[in-house]
Amino acid sequence: LPPFASSALAWYLPALQVMENDLKLPAGAMQMSLSVFLIGLAVGKAVSGPLVDSLGRRNPLLVGIVLFGAASALVALASNLPMLMVGRFLQGVGGAACLVIPRAIVSDLYEASEATRIFTFLIQIQSISPIAAPLLGGVLLSLWGWQSIFWILVIVAALSLVAAVGIIPETLPRAARSRLTPVGVLRNFGGVLKNTRFLGMSLSAGLLMGTLFGYISASAFVFMTYFGLSASNYSLIFAVNSVGMILAGQLNLYLCRKMSSRRNLAFGFTVHLFFTAALLAAVAAGFDSLEIVGVLLFLATSSLCLLFGGITAESMYSVEHSRAGSASAVLGVLQYAIGGGAGLVLGLVHNNTLIPLVVLMAACSTLSLCSWALAADKKLPLA
Repeated sequence: LPPFASSALAWYLPALQVMENDLKLPAGAMQMSLSVFLIGLAVGKAVSGPLVDSLGRRNPLLVGIVLFGAASALVALASNLPMLMVGRFLQGVGGAACLVIPRAIVSDLYEASEATRIFTFLIQIQSISPIAAPLLGGVLLSLWGWQSIFWILVIVAALSLVAAVGIIPETLPRAARSRLTPVGVLRNFGGVLKNTRFLGMSLSAGLLMGTLFGYISASAFVFMTYFGLSASNYSLIFAVNSVGMILAGQLNLYLCRKMSSRRNLAFGFTVHLFFTAALLAAVAAGFDSLEIVGVLLFLATSSLCLLFGGITAESMYSVEHSRAGSASAVLGVLQYAIGGGAGLVLGLVHNNTLIPLVVLMAACSTLSLCSWALAADKKLPLA
């Protein structure tokens, strides 16, 4: 479920105008529903973190899956604006649990070296999801209407619930749980926020997400407005980028077996920053043809999958296992806050050129490297 939860924001983007007309909504209401989902996601992350450190991992995960599925059904059945907004908010809350808790479960079950490979695989899929979601949503819209987009999410939630009930055990022993009191919640969050290694690693992960979300938010302008491609060719480029991210993720899975986490991340940053710098240099020098920009954007975004898994593992293993839920929540909030902020910044500085995008991508990636390098020298806490 995590990739579907992470891309639930984007699945219905092709259907915004159709839904607005079908439900007879006021202008701007559908754009507002995007913000409502993000608010629900933020609330869900803040709530699920302390809950899973106090109540265990399994039951809150099951509740989150049920809530996500029920909310998706509510949106599919929506006939007015209040139903739509409530459904989108609850989708965000339930989806947040499905994003936060799996990271905590992985950190409970595996050592850091093994967890890096698992996080790489998980985040590889989650990173591709926001790119592929509008394409799949467009196909469903054309075949069966906008409601089918949300019914598919209901089906995914139902299958995930069956799998979770049958496969996923409780991974946090009762003896390791914190008390669900205001003091206990504050103590967990306080312990996480005082951990400078964790904050540095999480900031690095968030800045990488800023690079990705910056690209996603500007991609329609880049390929359809600036280069004049058709919608079908734009969709094809997104599909090619998804393949590139899969291949980079598979390469990283191989590298995880051959080198330490630190060397792996150093290699990943070197490759990613090389392509990002080349993109910036090419655009600044006026070499901004579709072929050059398209290839360098493909390489810069694909190489992010050399980094996401390792940075996530470094973040999660910088805190005590008993606080993994709270740590996962803080990590998620930082990623989406910085990712969303990157899109907002691009909107504010838009000047009908490629310069804002390539500068933002280079800045986010460079700052991510600096944050990781500083945090890597901090001592790990006692497990």
